[in-house]
Amino acid sequence: MVVQGLTVDENAMTDTAADLPTDGGPRDRAPERRCIATGQSGSPDGMIRFVVAPGGEVVADMDGRLPGRGAWVTARADLLEQAIRRKAFPRAFKAPVKAGEDLIGTVERLLTARCLEYLGLGRRAGAVVAGYEKVRAWLDAGTVGAVSLASDAGDVAVSRMGALKGVPVVALLTRDEMGRALGRENAVNVAIAEGLLAKRFLAEAGRLAGFRDAPYPVDRVSAGLRENG
Repeated sequence: MVVQGLTVDENAMTDTAADLPTDGGPRDRAPERRCIATGQSGSPDGMIRFVVAPGGEVVADMDGRLPGRGAWVTARADLLEQAIRRKAFPRAFKAPVKAGEDLIGTVERLLTARCLEYLGLGRRAGAVVAGYEKVRAWLDAGTVGAVSLASDAGDVAVSRMGALKGVPVVALLTRDEMGRALGRENAVNVAIAEGLLAKRFLAEAGRLAGFRDAPYPVDRVSAGLRENG
């Protein structure tokens, strides 16, 4: 697996090095991590872990599984920018590390790709449908775990999905992005079947929401996360 220039042997992924006080290792070992931008602790599900590449550049560890020291930042573009501007990474790693000029953009693209990968995986597994009529049928059957509405959807589509009750609606991905993930020209309404895939999509969309604004007043990702526990 290649992660931003780091070639990683997944079988060798261990947390052998002593982590910084802000990072106790892989995200499943401890319930909370401390954000180096705010100093506040919270669930790693709402944060992004960063490690240092061999060349001394700070790179994102999106799965929180890469070995060695790590530093965590709350998944928001403004807080990542703050961490870079206030030189929080060199302090956290106790070394003259550097953040790439496009680190914020890189993280946004990686989060987008992960959301789209979940949609593509769901399509191949029969756990995702696109198109209003199909989405409506799944909603009527009560089998929907999340709805992804195109962020550039028209007013009618927004009105239809914005009126949904009890189903989290995410409006972060464009119709072209979702279309590419689903092997079609575009997609405005997409439903994900309830279950683990929907929960993982919502969790990743929750992090992406810190880097993209949802332009319509539909339920935000956070609402979906609360409903899904």
